[in-house]
Amino acid sequence: MINGPNMLFDAQDAPLTLPAGVIYRPCAFDGAAQATLLQALEFIIKDAPPVQARTKGGGTTSAAMTNSGRAGWWSDARGYRYQTHRPDSAEPWPAMPAAFLEAVRDAMAPTPWPDFAPDACLINYYGPSAKMGLHQDRNEKDLTQPILTLCLGDDADFMIGGFSRSDKSMPIVVRSGDALILGGDARMRFHGIRKIYPNTSPLSAVAGRYSLTFRKAL
Repeated sequence: MINGPNMLFDAQDAPLTLPAGVIYRPCAFDGAAQATLLQALEFIIKDAPPVQARTKGGGTTSAAMTNSGRAGWWSDARGYRYQTHRPDSAEPWPAMPAAFLEAVRDAMAPTPWPDFAPDACLINYYGPSAKMGLHQDRNEKDLTQPILTLCLGDDADFMIGGFSRSDKSMPIVVRSGDALILGGDARMRFHGIRKIYPNTSPLSAVAGRYSLTFRKAL
């Protein structure tokens, strides 16, 4: 259920209007559905454990990452890109499980993009102090395709910015089971993770936060 056309309420119950193209679906997935997603996720991270990637500038990402699907987003000294094989081998990324694809269909059904068919899922793991600076997702071939993020674990401040990194941004507190979509007019908005709220996960098996970000990359 979408909480109004493009509305949500902050901690003070004051209405906050979301930009066009940003769809926030709080509690999109109940506890049983989250458990199903987590079970599928565990198979992926057992095969391809999340690691902190090298950035082009020589540092490392704050969040650890892995991927599932035909392509995976990666970062190293060569820059940011999608690649069809894992960085530690010539092996392909783990296939996208049926539970992921079903969750995508459920999340996107009431949106303007019900036929969204991702070929990549970037999986970020955020520990207690991890964050991600404001950025645009712009390595995909078709930028008319939306981006869907599903949340598992701890609460986090998801920042929605403008079309320049210096534009003012607004926080949305995303929780386990929430879905957030950037599409249409919002597709190229800057966004990021400002803060993780430790020990808020309703999933006993998850300490921290997993972000499942579905994209049409190729």
